[in-house]
Amino acid sequence: MNKKTYYKASNWNAVEDQVDRSAWARLNDIVYEPRRVPLYKDQDEFFHLPKNEQTMLLHSFVSLTLSSTLQMKVALSKIKEDAGNSDEEAAVYNALQYLESINNKAYGHALNAFASKEEQNESYEWVHNNPYLQKKMKLLNTVYQAENSIHKKAAHVFISTGLYHSSFFGPLYLFGQHKLPRTAELIKYALRITALNGIYTGIKFRRDFFKLSKEEQDTVHNWVSDLCDKLYDNELNHIKLLYHHTGLEDKVEHYIRYTLNKALMNLGQEPKYPENIEILDPILITGIMDSAMIEDFFFYTNAHPILKMREIKK
Repeated sequence: MNKKTYYKASNWNAVEDQVDRSAWARLNDIVYEPRRVPLYKDQDEFFHLPKNEQTMLLHSFVSLTLSSTLQMKVALSKIKEDAGNSDEEAAVYNALQYLESINNKAYGHALNAFASKEEQNESYEWVHNNPYLQKKMKLLNTVYQAENSIHKKAAHVFISTGLYHSSFFGPLYLFGQHKLPRTAELIKYALRITALNGIYTGIKFRRDFFKLSKEEQDTVHNWVSDLCDKLYDNELNHIKLLYHHTGLEDKVEHYIRYTLNKALMNLGQEPKYPENIEILDPILITGIMDSAMIEDFFFYTNAHPILKMREIKK
């Protein structure tokens, strides 16, 4: 018998990393099918919104689609390469990539529910010609392509825990006013996936970060802070375009400072923005907390509640 081993089987019974065990155990709990969320029941209310709010929502969905496409096609594949010999970590990232694909489909599902073909084409044209969205994609993709393992993880956490929220804000804020409940539910399903993406990757970032020397940690810290500044400055410009004529720009900017602070905390870094940033708009709080505690979108604990799929009735 030839004793030379050509290929080894994954031994899931020997998984030692509790983070991988915990993440894997929860992944199937947050799988959802976008078409089961009855967005058609929100259509009448959507068409009675002011035109500027309709446009903001359509542009929010397509902005999410763009960012999600980069995460689905590039980011998670690149980060998975760094799993090395950890079959379990690679498997978790395989699953997260699948979940990101579900989110990507969900944003298109929302766009299709509320926009004509002409309006959909206009929305995609808007996102493809939005200089700030395109700059964000370039900033992030440059990091993913550079093959620095710890940098890739940081970029992924910034978009998952932080930057997605500039587009999540609109539907959640409207839901805080008791509008578009099924649309908000779709967004909150998506939020649970982006949260797990950011939290899991943040833990892996911290694992790598604390293995570095003090000098190396300082270098990474400065790089992370610089990337955060670049992304934040660019996001403010995007927010001005996305929320133009809605009167919500200041509220969204405040929220993005909040979410970027959470991203930095997931990376084990100090928050950059002042303490009063923790005070969120009460309407937004209402929109988020109807189904989950707000921290559930940013920090992952053993007590993290994952709600079951259900149809919202009005």
